[in-house]
Amino acid sequence: METYDPDDETPYVEPDEETGVQLDEDVVAIDADRALALLDRITQDLPGGGERREGQRQMVASVAAAFSRRRHAIIEAGTGVGKSLAYLIPAAMSAHRVVIATATKNLQDQLATKDAPTVAEHASHVKVAVLKGKNNYLCRNRAQSLGGGAQMSFDDGSEVPRGVADQMRRVLAWSNETTTGDRDELAFEVDQRAWRALSVTPQECLGRVQCPQGHSCFAELAKDRAAESSLLIVNTHLYAAHLASGAMLLPAHEFVVFDEAHEIIDIFASLLGTSLNASRLRGLAGAARTVLGADFADRCAGLVSGADRLAASLAAQYDAGQLTGLGEDCVRELASCAVVVTQIIEALRVLPAPGADAEARRVRALGPAVHLGNDLERINKVRDGELLFLARRDREVDIEISLVDVGPRLRDDLWGNVTAVLTSATIPDTLAKSLGLDGDCVVEHFDSPFDYQANSLLYVPEGIPARNADGAEAAIIEELVGLISAAGGRTLALFTNRAVMNRVAEAVAPRLDTPVLVQGTLSRQRIIEQFRDSAEASLFAVTSFWQGIDVPGHSLSLVTIDRLPFAVPNDPLAEARRAKSDRPFYEVDLPRAAMLLAQGVGRLIRTSTDRGVVAVLDTRLAESSYRSSLFRKLPPMKRTRDRTQVHAFLKELRQ
Repeated sequence: METYDPDDETPYVEPDEETGVQLDEDVVAIDADRALALLDRITQDLPGGGERREGQRQMVASVAAAFSRRRHAIIEAGTGVGKSLAYLIPAAMSAHRVVIATATKNLQDQLATKDAPTVAEHASHVKVAVLKGKNNYLCRNRAQSLGGGAQMSFDDGSEVPRGVADQMRRVLAWSNETTTGDRDELAFEVDQRAWRALSVTPQECLGRVQCPQGHSCFAELAKDRAAESSLLIVNTHLYAAHLASGAMLLPAHEFVVFDEAHEIIDIFASLLGTSLNASRLRGLAGAARTVLGADFADRCAGLVSGADRLAASLAAQYDAGQLTGLGEDCVRELASCAVVVTQIIEALRVLPAPGADAEARRVRALGPAVHLGNDLERINKVRDGELLFLARRDREVDIEISLVDVGPRLRDDLWGNVTAVLTSATIPDTLAKSLGLDGDCVVEHFDSPFDYQANSLLYVPEGIPARNADGAEAAIIEELVGLISAAGGRTLALFTNRAVMNRVAEAVAPRLDTPVLVQGTLSRQRIIEQFRDSAEASLFAVTSFWQGIDVPGHSLSLVTIDRLPFAVPNDPLAEARRAKSDRPFYEVDLPRAAMLLAQGVGRLIRTSTDRGVVAVLDTRLAESSYRSSLFRKLPPMKRTRDRTQVHAFLKELRQ
């Protein structure tokens, strides 16, 4: 196992016996009948008396058996099974700390504020806690140093814009009221620059012992609550960082549940690697110039120039289609920047810092500098099983290092140390093998209780051109206008490409009598709220909206998908994974596409009373030789290619 790198995060230290929750270290024997009785008590107390779900009861017994026998389990639980309670109840009865890791914030919040507290109310000796990454919490030390004065500046000395300063003052006022300091509890959407000025990354933190506010630090208090918990809720990114640190970030535990488990391959592949871009170099130059003063002004300016040249070289290489490895220009600019970064690190380490504020500024510059230096060194020494590639993020091109195959690392460092339950509404057929769990876990499936045959249609139009053919986009526009008009809006239109989404939305919107919302015009939370609250709006979206969005009821009766979600042919990580497979299409491309398609289709039916249509505007779903593999992951919906039937059904739903 790798040793802990203190630049990644403050290491977790186990509390003494008086402050920590006392958990049984050896015995795990969860009686399935008692677990089901607890489920019955909880569901009976739900509004309306709850309902008996056979799949949920089967999953409770399955998770109880996995914990009791200390054997890993992968569980595919269809929409509506109620998988959260199905794993929380055995976890609460285990007499051990269980970590619950989720891939999305929405599910983390649901578990933390609703499902886990509900279980804790009905089970004895259960304490629930949530732990997030350090930069999710307000830093009291930074807040105190700003103090809400009229003049505010960022760490690099630049002046804070008026609107950002106003937000910072609102956050400072909130800091006197909050008990958690958790950004997600703010009543408004805070500007990233405002929050950045009032929080710290793990690398910038002074630590509990050195920080003048360490005794009341929100992040440290959250870790204290984690130490006292028996159900600890985190996100999968933090859990992956925990593994990358040598298991130093979370309290000791023998059991973990990964919900939304279809996401964990990519999350672990990324978090066990690293990334670097020119903005990090510029950020260090700005912070170091302020702390080190005039003596380092020229070198900091040189680092900014080097960062600009690196950005240009990376962009040129990316535009030329060379997405793996680094060209000579990039290597040269990285080497030049590394020299200056090393000089900054050495200067910051010996810099006198009279007073707490000066020391805080020094540490906030030194930590990121050391972390950046480590990443520069790692880029020069890519390890076996890793891939260095370029990816465009917003306006910049990033250097990424990811694991091609996470299985060996997880097999060596994780699966022998914990018992894991991995669950999702959609599990790729290859998940166990990809995670290094093949032959070492139970794989089970529990069907959704919803009546898809009665309540839904799956529609693939006849004769629509192939996605890369002339006229394909025009055909999609015509199909969408007809479908959305028949539905009276109430549509989630999913796309695999943002540019296509924008063009189609621009063409479709003027031809409709109902409003169209487009991802990117508002924050994710705000646009979902508008869509959910409107009786007629349609939402055009990509990427993250294929999963994690929950809009039950009348606001959504039509989901459209513009094409099957296969990875683009030149995706570097997908290409590297294909190269390691004897059957790349069936082991890499098809499982991923089937999983994403099922996630997108799953946005439609969220309750037993929901009804609607899923329209996949790609004839491959109806005509390809591999269509059965895709259908196997979809709900058992009635299928049709008859446009008239679909329009009639949608018009019926409007009434």
